Amino acid sequence: MRFDFPIVIIDEDFRSENTSGSGIRELAEAIEKADMKVVGYTNYGDLSSFAQQQSRAAGFILSIDDEEFGDGSSADTHSVLSQLHTFVDGIRHRNPDIPIYLYGETRTARHIPNNILRELHGFIHMHEDTPEFVARHIIREAKSYIDTLAPPFFRALTNYAQDGSYSWHCPGHSGGVAFLKSPVGRMFHQFFGENMLRADVCNAVEELGQLLDHTGPIAASERNAARIFNADHLFFVTNGTSTSNKIVWNSTVAANDIVVVDRNCHKSILHSIMMTGAIPIFLMPTRNHYGIIGPIPYSEFQPENIKRKMQANPFIREVLKENPNVKPRVLTITQSTYDGVLYNVEEIKNLLDGEIETLHFDEAWLPHAAFHDFYGDYHAIGEDRPRCETSMVFATQSTHKLLAGLSQASQILVQNAKHNEWILIYLMKPI
Repeated sequence: MRFDFPIVIIDEDFRSENTSGSGIRELAEAIEKADMKVVGYTNYGDLSSFAQQQSRAAGFILSIDDEEFGDGSSADTHSVLSQLHTFVDGIRHRNPDIPIYLYGETRTARHIPNNILRELHGFIHMHEDTPEFVARHIIREAKSYIDTLAPPFFRALTNYAQDGSYSWHCPGHSGGVAFLKSPVGRMFHQFFGENMLRADVCNAVEELGQLLDHTGPIAASERNAARIFNADHLFFVTNGTSTSNKIVWNSTVAANDIVVVDRNCHKSILHSIMMTGAIPIFLMPTRNHYGIIGPIPYSEFQPENIKRKMQANPFIREVLKENPNVKPRVLTITQSTYDGVLYNVEEIKNLLDGEIETLHFDEAWLPHAAFHDFYGDYHAIGEDRPRCETSMVFATQSTHKLLAGLSQASQILVQNAKHNEWILIYLMKPI
């Protein structure tokens, strides 16, 4: 599939009738003749606006010549280079890979310091080669960049949708064909578009992989997402974090297991308690006069306090008679609450590592925390964060809430302990 990513050219002489303007226009024409769109500007304008354009561009060509350095004084040179550095740094801050070229006279290159040159894909020497040859080089780099953008599953999905394969599996609209058979169906088809309907396929399409057994392009995308979110494993879930929570619980908790739960937990955790037949201990949060619930006091997390609650529970006392050394199977904490209450995860790990087998953080409203230093240790899994010795760490996140996931998109993050590694297995039992 062809995507619309133009080459952005910035040259104050782009529309001028001089040698510099003629040269850059000839290059632009050569690029367009090679079937790539060009957008031209005559000045930097708002540098921040140009930096944001990195998301829609296949590359930047920035023209610079000796005239821009004025009389060559240190003040003029510093002013031009400072503006140039700000522009390049703004692009690179958002996008380390997009091609950036400088275009100018050969003698101009001597002014450009190494801290700018090393961020470029090249310096194009004006009139040193034919516009057609330079255009082919730029287009090659631009296409190479564009080819790296799509993550594995999206790349496979676009290829499948464009392949012209007939759909003989569910969903029954067969790539949108069913909607072409009635007037209202055609309205539906025109509203959503053919790409979306051709891409609406079931997990029987072998070349797209499986969401159920984590193979093919789906597995490759999950591994890519695990890298981005600093997790050892990551799994996509299509039915919201309520389902993600139930998946974590059903994979770790069995009937009569002891579980430690935030009293202000999401109802999906209450559903999980009922579904698994677990015996809960609740950590009681505070509540202020504004009606804000939380945080849970530090004392509630103390292992001694948890053991006292176990002893006070008549159902757990029966379990303790059979196994006095039994440990709670899972701790689930709401991180963050609707009111933005967060807990220091490293403090909780230091307290409960080895005391509870699995530490589960319901981060439905916190998937963005991995991308900003502000959150520090106040989210479950982050870059260079220490592992637990024996307790596994899970985080469940709603990528559809505070990231750009489509409705009900969710994910499960897993971090292995130093001495305990999570393994994917498949359980089959008779109905």
